Amino acid sequence: MATYCVEKFESDNDQEVKVCWRQDKHIHNASFITTIKQKLHNKYGGVWDVRVNSYQSGQQSCPMGSENYEDL
Repeated sequence: MATYCVEKFESDNDQEVKVCWRQDKHIHNASFITTIKQKLHNKYGGVWDVRVNSYQSGQQSCPMGSENYEDL
């Protein structure tokens, strides 16, 4: 059974998005976070950053209302 990671991102225009991804497909590192921030910018505009202490791993599924990384 796949496990998922989720992290919250905030924009400079007060938007907040939870992004989830399969834990076995992507490594949570600075390069991956930068890619997510760019994808969020391309989709929603604004400048995005990680919300402090929001990273969770080992989730059984993506939370309701979250964006799947593959769909960004």
